[in-house]
Amino acid sequence: MALIFINLLMLGIEVEISASLGTNDIPQWFEIVNLVIVVIFVLEITLKFFAFGCRKFFVGPDGQWNMFDLVIILLSVLETALDGWAASQSASQVELSHLRVMRFMRLARTLRGIRVIRLLRYVGALRTLVFSILNTMKSLLWTLILLCLLFYSFGVVLTQLVQDQCRYEAIAATGNTNAVPHCEDGVLHKYWSSIFESMLTLFMAISGGLSWGEALDPLKSFSLIAVACMVFYVLIAVFAVMNVVTGVFCNTAIESANSDRDIRAIEQLNKQTTLVKSLKELFQEIDHDNSNMVSIDEFRTAVNTPKMSSFLESMGISTQDVWTLFTIIDADSSGLIDLDEFVGGCMELHGPAKSFQMSKMSYENKITRQAIKKLVKETSDVKNQLVFAVRALEVAGRKM
Repeated sequence: MALIFINLLMLGIEVEISASLGTNDIPQWFEIVNLVIVVIFVLEITLKFFAFGCRKFFVGPDGQWNMFDLVIILLSVLETALDGWAASQSASQVELSHLRVMRFMRLARTLRGIRVIRLLRYVGALRTLVFSILNTMKSLLWTLILLCLLFYSFGVVLTQLVQDQCRYEAIAATGNTNAVPHCEDGVLHKYWSSIFESMLTLFMAISGGLSWGEALDPLKSFSLIAVACMVFYVLIAVFAVMNVVTGVFCNTAIESANSDRDIRAIEQLNKQTTLVKSLKELFQEIDHDNSNMVSIDEFRTAVNTPKMSSFLESMGISTQDVWTLFTIIDADSSGLIDLDEFVGGCMELHGPAKSFQMSKMSYENKITRQAIKKLVKETSDVKNQLVFAVRALEVAGRKM
């Protein structure tokens, strides 16, 4: 990753310095550094190929990333080879078409910086942003279609109104009923001369590229209908469409972030680590004698304090029955709670009952019911045997 950042940095320095120098005056050490970077990348991808094997390299867990790296590195090798060929030719031998191809291939050097996108796997916040943006592309496409329909519909109406006014002015000025529409107002012609210009004006009016008041001013001079259409367009586009689109984008981004399993796993792990750390600190505060064991008296005293009571309540653990809570946390029933029992018990009681806990309780209830049925049956058998024995003794007593 460090080499990728160095490559990006060197590319920026090279472009900045080359902008004020001739082709032959560009320092040669740029090409040397570029060649070294390409060689290192080639060695990296080659070692990775032999280490993973052909199958695992292309279809393994990182197969897509490996193919992405391979394409970028192959383009870089081709670009370096073309640079070397051009350097070996004289200026008269290199045609203009060759220079265009070389200029295009030099973009491959920029593509090497795209490899930094692999950092997405390790930086959760960056991964969330990028994946949220990518998952809004579908919404963006439909938004563009909706806006284009809006621009076109209002653009046709406003262009027609402006052309009618310009045609009227041209006929009045020339007396020719077949005169081409022409307006003396340059601002009106600038913004509303064609459907394309009208659509561009409408787009700029809601995107910050143009104040919609500037586009509205020339319309005021000849048509209240055009003014009403422009105002109605702004109301729909700004206060309705854009706000709804913003809400859809936000909702899509939130859903995509929540649906990413890796991000959720990282967030859950961070929350759990933070909670365990807080529980350990709380246990140290409860253990006044530093014996690493907490008795029922120490536990009751601590629970009665606002700090611990609020903390446990925030975890969803009720503190109303201190004795029951202590008994549940005391897993070995020794009458004392150690650090592991305290942390494990609180983590198990944290939050609402989970599906695993419910399933475990259901299984334990099933086993208990089976044990009770077996005990009832055995008790009934013993009862029957006792009754039989008593009757046998009675019969024997009568015979005597």
